[in-house]
Amino acid sequence: MTPKILITGATGNVGSEIARQLIQKEIPFRAFARDPAKLASMIGDKGYDLAVGDFSDTVSFKAALPGIDKLFLVTNQSDAFLADLDRMLAEIKAAGITQLVLISAECDTDSEIFFVRRTGEIEDRVRASGVAFTILRPDWFMQNFIGFAAMGAIVFVDGPGKTSFIDVRDVAEIAVKALTENGHEGRTYRLTGPDPMTFRRAAERVSATLGRNIPFMALTPEQLRDALIESGAERWYAEMNAEMTFAVRGGFTFNPANDFEFLTGRKTRSLETFVSDHKAAFGS
Repeated sequence: MTPKILITGATGNVGSEIARQLIQKEIPFRAFARDPAKLASMIGDKGYDLAVGDFSDTVSFKAALPGIDKLFLVTNQSDAFLADLDRMLAEIKAAGITQLVLISAECDTDSEIFFVRRTGEIEDRVRASGVAFTILRPDWFMQNFIGFAAMGAIVFVDGPGKTSFIDVRDVAEIAVKALTENGHEGRTYRLTGPDPMTFRRAAERVSATLGRNIPFMALTPEQLRDALIESGAERWYAEMNAEMTFAVRGGFTFNPANDFEFLTGRKTRSLETFVSDHKAAFGS
């Protein structure tokens, strides 16, 4: 069967999990990725068509579109992505694609915070594209804790702000629904975990579930920025992440939303469930 769904960012956190769930449901799709070997190592090499390329390559992106009806669009806040976005949206519309499913976040084009402002700019361009859309706004991914644990500590800026951490599997489930069902056009879904907590409290709960101590190590925003750059991140990305810690430092709480429960009839996974399901990845 010819695939009608295109997954961009297929080697990313959300894209790869969408791909796994589509394979499990035996729904054909096309995966758009730069690195076929990496993709195969993550999701196998069966159950999908492969389109090799990236957003900046007009030829490869256009070649991935024929026959596609719905498209999952992964975004980032870089200047390069924003420069490519209008062209991509025009190509998506010209190809006859009827719906975009977009990973986004809380946004406001008038915000002084770069991430919040840039995310708003991306959403505005998608809304103005003339293509039907579904926007997903997840909170911070639980999967990020696996990388922290590999370093021996959960390392982040400290503060009273609380985050409703969410499992990527729950985000992908809603993306799959939007890609395979009718009735999600024009909707924006806020996706969160079941309970808000500080990063310090998250470290305690991860440790309790694993049965070993994963300490919390507090950094200043500047230390976080420098650590990200040292690990290989681009400077704009590191500075954006450091700036985003204003919510943690300022005591802002991202309260749980009920959109997932409304769509599925159940609550999102708890942090304890996530850690228990990924003990091998945590080295336990």
